[in-house]
Amino acid sequence: MRVTGMMQSTQMLRNLRNTNAGIVNWQNQLATGQKIHRPGDDPVGIGYQMRYDTELARSDEFLENARTGTGWLNTMDSNLQQATEVLQRAKVLTQQALNGTTPEDARKQVASEILQLKEQMVAIANSSYDGRYMFNGQKTDVQPYSSATAATDETDTGMYYLNVSPFVTVPVSITGEQIFGASGSPDNVFLALDEIYNNLIANDVTALSGGLTKIDAAADRISLNLAEVGARTNRFELVENRLLDEQVGLKQLRAQVADVDMPEALIQLQTRENIMQASLATGARIMQVSLIDFIR
Repeated sequence: MRVTGMMQSTQMLRNLRNTNAGIVNWQNQLATGQKIHRPGDDPVGIGYQMRYDTELARSDEFLENARTGTGWLNTMDSNLQQATEVLQRAKVLTQQALNGTTPEDARKQVASEILQLKEQMVAIANSSYDGRYMFNGQKTDVQPYSSATAATDETDTGMYYLNVSPFVTVPVSITGEQIFGASGSPDNVFLALDEIYNNLIANDVTALSGGLTKIDAAADRISLNLAEVGARTNRFELVENRLLDEQVGLKQLRAQVADVDMPEALIQLQTRENIMQASLATGARIMQVSLIDFIR
């Protein structure tokens, strides 16, 4: 009888330990919201979880690149709109100066504003986004233009890309010479503004008319680049939406493997707590019987 009582006690303690381990497990799951805390909890599931976590991390990187691209291009669009406004103002001023009744002093005042417009155009050409110059190709850490030499400054012809998938890169940058005109060429916008300024200072009305043609050509070139910026922006937005949709699917798959079903976990915890209470009550009676058998 004593042997039987000892066996019952040993079995009871083993059951209590198992039940308590189950309670601790479900408590951990409820506390963390995760089914898997170590590989032994689910050797197959941990493999899937790691794969989904890796894919989500990579997707987050691509998503950040897409958003960076969108922000870059939106800023570029704003800058080119400002450049268009500068040219429009320069055209109005030049047309006013072409009026034969405009006095020489007034033309010199117009020249002063043309000079300020050129400085503003240089500032636009040196625009940056997130610490990177936007109009110097791959040399995003180098300022492309200076006020004194803007008409002859050469910009990098490379392209700055952003990865949006393992196999896809999207161009972001546009070289300055593509927008503002090739270095030293007649259609260079800085050279055109310099010529207008010099002709105004010299009161050379005849030569001013050529400046209007160059301003119109520069405005057309910027307009074409604005269309390119818009097309690239649309592509980045499409990529961002696709990545967000993919992440929804990945998160659902990961949740099926690793996330705790809270209502089910609460039921399981309550069940095991009830089992523990019942086991303790039963164990108390077994211990009493075993003690009496031992005394006898």
